[in-house]
Amino acid sequence: MYCCDEMDAMVDRELIRYGPLSSLSNGRIVTEINTDYHLHFGEERPTYAGIHYCPWCGRALSRDLWNREKKK
Repeated sequence: MYCCDEMDAMVDRELIRYGPLSSLSNGRIVTEINTDYHLHFGEERPTYAGIHYCPWCGRALSRDLWNREKKK
């Protein structure tokens, strides 16, 4: 389901959250990136940071970048 095995492992460890912004509850979103992939920091009141690219394989993860690459 994910772009690479490393991303799958990070989602399993809950270091990266996968899902729409509406599913991220009780936290603070620090970026305005249109993506379903967010780095997750903290436990009680987590902070989420959206990511444009997979840090391991380099695939575009944000919708804006994915759409731009798709149109090429």
